[in-house]
Amino acid sequence: MSRKEAALRSFGSDTRLPTLAVVLDIIRERETVSRVELAEATGLTQATMTHAVRKLIALGFVREAGTARSTRGTPRRLLELRPEACHMVGIQFDRFSAVGVVVDLAGRVVAQREMPGAGDRAPEAVVAEFAEHVAAMLEDAGVARSEVLGIGLATYGPQDRDAGILLTPQPSPAWQGYPLAESLAEATGLQVALENDATAAGIGVQTLGTASSSFAVVFMAGGIGGGVIIDGHPYRGATSNGLELGHISVDALGARCGCGNRGCLDTIAGPIPVTEQALSNPALVSRLGLGRDPLTDFLAIGRAALEGDTAAVGLIEASTHTLAVATVTLVNLFDVAQVVLAGSAFADVGELYQDALQDVLDRSVFMRHVHSVRVELAEDVSQAAAVGAAALVLRNLLESPNVGDRAA
Repeated sequence: MSRKEAALRSFGSDTRLPTLAVVLDIIRERETVSRVELAEATGLTQATMTHAVRKLIALGFVREAGTARSTRGTPRRLLELRPEACHMVGIQFDRFSAVGVVVDLAGRVVAQREMPGAGDRAPEAVVAEFAEHVAAMLEDAGVARSEVLGIGLATYGPQDRDAGILLTPQPSPAWQGYPLAESLAEATGLQVALENDATAAGIGVQTLGTASSSFAVVFMAGGIGGGVIIDGHPYRGATSNGLELGHISVDALGARCGCGNRGCLDTIAGPIPVTEQALSNPALVSRLGLGRDPLTDFLAIGRAALEGDTAAVGLIEASTHTLAVATVTLVNLFDVAQVVLAGSAFADVGELYQDALQDVLDRSVFMRHVHSVRVELAEDVSQAAAVGAAALVLRNLLESPNVGDRAA
């Protein structure tokens, strides 16, 4: 039984669920499948399944693909995706880096581009640059704008997803309350959906088919974030701003964080504090050529640690240990059996963090005597959130009560 099947069965046959999204994901996973097999896999009634498949065919997302023999004598008509039916754009960004992708209906990345992060620039300049990159990616992929469902924009929080705005003065006060989604939509002519980067990474991992139905995400790029997927659905909390792993206190007497808490994980184990410590070591600065932005410097420190540089090893080991302590808390709270690491900060040192977290979780998770907890790297740590942001656009369409309007 696949992760989507298990997720739907855990809810029974409640047709209020986003049935179209679930059915489409199962077709994507199995490549070809009959209506009867879909009904058996999900526990939905034949009537509900027939209705869902009709909508997906009307949308142009699914087509019939021949027949298969049946033990009852009547051949079963098979269904498959039409990968070229639509495309979605995903962008993940923070202050130090950004990445964009164009994804087809099968979840395949057909164009990709690394972009500058927001830096200290005004949001208007960043949005204009993103719009240029979106146009370039669509040209690279040979995809017409009319074939694109929209843009998913994954970034840090807190944020108001419905309003499409950030609720934080980061990286500068101009960003707080700026109409981010609306401005990018005006600049591109495409609908834009805002999403938390760690949650987007979880959706991306699901889209790539490399996770169970329930798992936690530890996301690290410019900072540290967290997300949890429960029975196939993102845990959102009251305002979709939960699971701020970076703001779990790991030192009750530590320095005051900008969030108001003390000793937050992000201020101790994230790329910025690791880099700040490295910059206090002139010899290390000289050896590694540090002094650029924190993410670039962090990646250089990580590569040096892999090569055995003693000072770099000490910095990375301290970061991995502290991150592992916080991850134990995350696992204990949600009792998941899988933790996935994603984010550009894991690009070179992902395996070091994976091994360190696995070691601590094996020794410290409360439910370790009942079940193990696997720590894994996302299939593409740098692109997972962008892929998830793109997939969010499709999910929003399929979960909309007006989805039938597009089919008509």
